[in-house]
Amino acid sequence: MSHHRPVQAVEDYTDAFLGTLWVFLFMSFWVIAAAVGYLWVAVTAYALNHFFKWIGRVKNG
Repeated sequence: MSHHRPVQAVEDYTDAFLGTLWVFLFMSFWVIAAAVGYLWVAVTAYALNHFFKWIGRVKNG
């Protein structure tokens, strides 16, 4: 038994998809920037720590 229904247009979800995609990309880039910034701060702090230790060794003999 087959029921044939007329073909109807579906709702247009393009705007909702594009809005959600924009939010997703914004959050993704924010996380990437935060991670890279964290690594940059960690590397800079490590380098400054060793630099000041080296200055202390040179200064004290």
